[in-house]
Amino acid sequence: MDHSMRKRATPTRSAPYPHLWRWAAEFGTVEIGHSGPTRSFIRVLDEGGIVWKGRHSYVKLDAALADAEAGLSRWMKCELGITDAA
Repeated sequence: MDHSMRKRATPTRSAPYPHLWRWAAEFGTVEIGHSGPTRSFIRVLDEGGIVWKGRHSYVKLDAALADAEAGLSRWMKCELGITDAA
């Protein structure tokens, strides 16, 4: 498949985790899983480092994603003035 022809996914209001979608598309990365010195299972990063990190473990992946969505939503509102992820 020609990768140059692939469309880029865009966040929508109907996406389950719109702030995570927008973050990954425009600002940085979302890491899931244990890695390096951090004890968190899920992290949101920009070029400067971690902007939000979750707990050490979650019962379900959906719980980790929901926690990250809520935390990132608060961070984006406070730090970037973004209140709507779409």
